Amino acid sequence: MSAYRNKFEGRPAAVLGGGMSLPEDIKHLPKRCVMIAVNYHALKLCKVDFMVYNDFPESDPILLDAVRNFYGVRVSPDKSSDIQFDVPVWTGFYSSNTAAWFGLWMGCNPVILCGMDCYQGERAYFHEYEDKEHFHYPLEHHIRPWREDAKNMMPDWQRIRVMSGPLNEIFEVYKRRR
Repeated sequence: MSAYRNKFEGRPAAVLGGGMSLPEDIKHLPKRCVMIAVNYHALKLCKVDFMVYNDFPESDPILLDAVRNFYGVRVSPDKSSDIQFDVPVWTGFYSSNTAAWFGLWMGCNPVILCGMDCYQGERAYFHEYEDKEHFHYPLEHHIRPWREDAKNMMPDWQRIRVMSGPLNEIFEVYKRRR
């Protein structure tokens, strides 16, 4: 991880969740964006540079397949990672927490959160998915790690922007390109 410190200093990065807003959010990203997928969701839509995941791939056959076949750099506390966590990393509660931390660690500016709908709405993901475990938690449950820990655990958190979704309560909204 230490070798990635400020590796993309000044370049924008997009942290790509899996929420319903992701397909539309991607359309408004700046050019030359470093693309960081949270788990495998964004792989269904675009080419990404990094895939960040906190879960053990063996716990989810879809994640395991994505990790095995990913063409970019895998970033995870799991042994399947291409990057060793040789510095303290904020892994938070969600893989998106780690992905945002990673974008900031690499010096990206801004780091734009996309497709981060926090499991709100009729569907949690823009694609079909069977897991219903996140659906019954209230919004505050999903926002809590960002509200309580992000500003204390992420380097230069002020560079975080939100493309859309409920995290705009915490971070500044990204000014979309037209």
